Amino acid sequence: MSALASHISRSSGAVQTAGAKAHVRMWLIVLAALLCLGCALSSRMPGLGEQTAYAGYESTEVVHYTVRPGDTLWSIASRFTDAPAAQVVERLKAVNGLDDSRIVAGQHLIIPV
Repeated sequence: MSALASHISRSSGAVQTAGAKAHVRMWLIVLAALLCLGCALSSRMPGLGEQTAYAGYESTEVVHYTVRPGDTLWSIASRFTDAPAAQVVERLKAVNGLDDSRIVAGQHLIIPV
């Protein structure tokens, strides 16, 4: 094989490899963009679980609340309603799918009002 033919053969393989890498990179960028879009949309729309959680309650109005340091379900229940706090705590646990009363700062809660 001549030197020119050898060089052309090697160059052609390098171009194909670079093209394949660019193609994969493009698809990864598209996938990342779709994932970001999905996350943005899901944070703005109530989930299916949220809708069904309200079904047994008299009010469909809710407050979206982010837990602050030092908050408890009891203190949150007292802040948002005049109903007995014990009942409201149980309602908060049910609506938010909590197994117990533990909450952490930064956690998102849905409070039926």
